[in-house]
Amino acid sequence: MTTFRPTSPAEDIAAWANARHTGVPGLLTPDLVAFVQSGVSIFLGSTNQRGWPIVGSGIGCRVLKGNRLRLLCRRTGNRALLDRLAEGGPLAATFSAARDHRSVQVKTRSAKILPAHSDDMPEMDRQTSVLRAELIELGLPQGVANDFVAFDPDDLMAVEFLAEHLFSQTPGPGAGAELT
Repeated sequence: MTTFRPTSPAEDIAAWANARHTGVPGLLTPDLVAFVQSGVSIFLGSTNQRGWPIVGSGIGCRVLKGNRLRLLCRRTGNRALLDRLAEGGPLAATFSAARDHRSVQVKTRSAKILPAHSDDMPEMDRQTSVLRAELIELGLPQGVANDFVAFDPDDLMAVEFLAEHLFSQTPGPGAGAELT
C-alpha cells in the first residue's frame, strides 16, 4: 500500500506562498500542476442566470501554458453545465484526492467549450487509471470504481479556461482560503 502524507489548508497555503517567493509565474505552482493532473476527482460548478447552482464532474485535466486548464468531461450528465458555460457562465473546478481529501478549487469568470481530441485520450486514460486503482485500494468495489471513471471518448467535451482565482479547499482550519 502506498503511503501518503496528509495535507492541510495551512500546508497548501505555505507551499503556494513559498513557490511564489521562488519566482514561479502565475497561480499554478509546479506542485498544483502535478496535483490537478494526478488522477483526482474533479467536481465542476456554475450558477444559472438566477443564481441557482449547476453541478457536474470531470474525468481529467491537462494544464496548458499560461495558467490555462483543459478539463475533459462527459457530455452525458453535464449538459446543463456545458450549456451554461457556453453562454458565458462562471466556473469553479474543485480537484480532490480520494485518499486524504486534499482539495484545491480554481475559479474563472468564463470558459470555452471545445471538442475533445485524440491527443487528450492518453492523459485521460492515465488519470482515470490512477483514480480507479486508488478507489479500489481504499475499499470501493472494483465494479463501482470502474463505473466511476468510465468514459466514452465520443461523449467527451473539453472545457478550457484561465485560472483566475485559487483556493485551498482541503477540510480543516483554513479551508476556503484564497491563495493570493
